[in-house]
Amino acid sequence: MSEKNTVEVVIDGKIYQLSGAENESYMHEVASYLNQKIMTFKRELPNYNKLEDNLKALLLEINVCDDLFKEREKTRAAERDKDDQEREAYSAKHDLVNMQMKLEAALKELADTQKQLEELEQREKARMNLLKEEHGAENKTLSDRIMNNGTASASKVSTTLQKMLKEN
Repeated sequence: MSEKNTVEVVIDGKIYQLSGAENESYMHEVASYLNQKIMTFKRELPNYNKLEDNLKALLLEINVCDDLFKEREKTRAAERDKDDQEREAYSAKHDLVNMQMKLEAALKELADTQKQLEELEQREKARMNLLKEEHGAENKTLSDRIMNNGTASASKVSTTLQKMLKEN
């Protein structure tokens, strides 16, 4: 169990001894709060000093309770705001994870598409090389035929010329 502290404080001009588990500075802060409340009553209520002590105490108790309730409401509102922000943060994280998953899927699809494109480009290049080789062979064959035909035609021309010379 924690150690009990006792401290003397002045409340409304009277000395009191406060005892509790809290430290001395906290108990002085509580006494200061009460003195502030009493000073406020004296400023705002001209007849405050003429009121009976039990009425003064009741007035102080009601105002302290009022402060407590207002602070509780502020705390509840802050907790609601915190909960709302946590929900929004969770939702944002969830959305971020979903976007990351979509991005990863899109990047994988892009990589697959690039791979397919490279394969198609390689096939097309191979096909073009094959076509070049085939056309090269066809061109060679064609030129060989022309040469052969040219030789055959030249030989026919030569034969025809020789016949014509013999006939003359």
